[in-house]
Amino acid sequence: MPMAGQGKSGSIDVTEGVIWRQLLSLCIPIFFASFFQQAYNLVNTFIVGQFGGKIALGGIQSTSALSELAIGFCVGLGAGCAVITGQFFGQRDDERLARSVHTAMTIALVLGGAISVAGVIFLPAILRIMGTPSELLAEAIAYSRCYFGVMVCSLVLNMGTALLRAVGDTRAPALIIASGCVLNVLFDLVFVVALRMEALGCGIATALTITVNASMVLLRLMRAEGPWRLELRRLGIDRRICRSMLSTGVPLAIQSSLYSISNIIVQSTVNSFGADAVTGWGLAARLDGIVWMVTEALGVAMTTFAAQNFGARNYARMRRGYHTSLMITVALIGGMALLLIAFVDPLARFFIDDDVVVGFTSKMIHFIAPFYLFYSVVDNTSGAIRGSGESLRPMLLTVVGTVMFRVGWLLAVVPLHHTLETMLLVYPVTWILTATLFVAYHHFGHWLTHAQRRAEKLDLVV
Repeated sequence: MPMAGQGKSGSIDVTEGVIWRQLLSLCIPIFFASFFQQAYNLVNTFIVGQFGGKIALGGIQSTSALSELAIGFCVGLGAGCAVITGQFFGQRDDERLARSVHTAMTIALVLGGAISVAGVIFLPAILRIMGTPSELLAEAIAYSRCYFGVMVCSLVLNMGTALLRAVGDTRAPALIIASGCVLNVLFDLVFVVALRMEALGCGIATALTITVNASMVLLRLMRAEGPWRLELRRLGIDRRICRSMLSTGVPLAIQSSLYSISNIIVQSTVNSFGADAVTGWGLAARLDGIVWMVTEALGVAMTTFAAQNFGARNYARMRRGYHTSLMITVALIGGMALLLIAFVDPLARFFIDDDVVVGFTSKMIHFIAPFYLFYSVVDNTSGAIRGSGESLRPMLLTVVGTVMFRVGWLLAVVPLHHTLETMLLVYPVTWILTATLFVAYHHFGHWLTHAQRRAEKLDLVV
């Protein structure tokens, strides 16, 4: 196994070396991967907004919470699998590292297939239950069926990129996502602009892009030079490793799913304000996507850093990495929030020339952008903790601080004061509450002790 620095097949060992440089080495490619992923979402928004019209764009935006629910579960489970893989990498346990990769990819194939089938069957009923405006329903169903139809490819893609990042290879996923952005533009031009298929065409373009990207990730894993090389004949479940992955990944998956369910309730609340508010809400989510890209990149980098150092039993270095990551987060997220507040109006008009929609988008960004930093602290802190494999208690903190309070606010307070401002207020309140809980737990809780005991019980340490 390579020592600190660049290794085989682009891997990076971060158990030694300068912490801030290693965090940035992990973070920057993850950011660009997220950037290009967000870029093809923005391309979809721009092309459909310009050539498909407001109804087609609104139909796509109205499905975003459902898509986040499915992806959130998959990404959470993938993150749990990647934590275990990263710990084996840090231990330099080649045999169990290889078995963890094949177990994880088998889980992805089985679970992804089940989600694809269930999604295609039940989507129309779910969209109606959410109160999707009737004028948007047909476009929403057409797009979401394409998207959920390739969920097996989406889970393979997310699982594969998580495994690559677990061994420090963050560059390959970035290049794969970048190529997908180019493909998505080409597919959009064919199906939306040339063939005028509107939301359905956008769905087909997205599905094709996800399928190609998943194939590229599989190829990267199959050509890896290290013990994490994927061999199709070795696909299968190692029960001990699977149990450890599920004990880490299921709480993360549940957390992501519950968070997404709360977003579905948010979407249902936004739906009550009409089609223009739905479109404006979706556009606001696209515009502040770059903030979440940086937050996600730092969180994933922190998880990889913590997992490898936990596997190497370098606990003091884990804490130093966390504090370094927090300082980087404060500088980046604070500056980006200020820029977005200043330029939200012209950015919104670039995507759609509609004063009402732009007005909704601007109001939403101005209301919640000053509080982005609190959520970024949550992402950083949870990343530091989950790298140790300790995911149950962070899940409970998130459920209490974000999900339960948010749902209670939306169902109890908003109906009494049915205004957009009352609905938007739920974000700063829950972000501040959850950040406070996480920072307190990280500093005063016994999460590292819990993680050490869990690793010994599951035979993850040597």
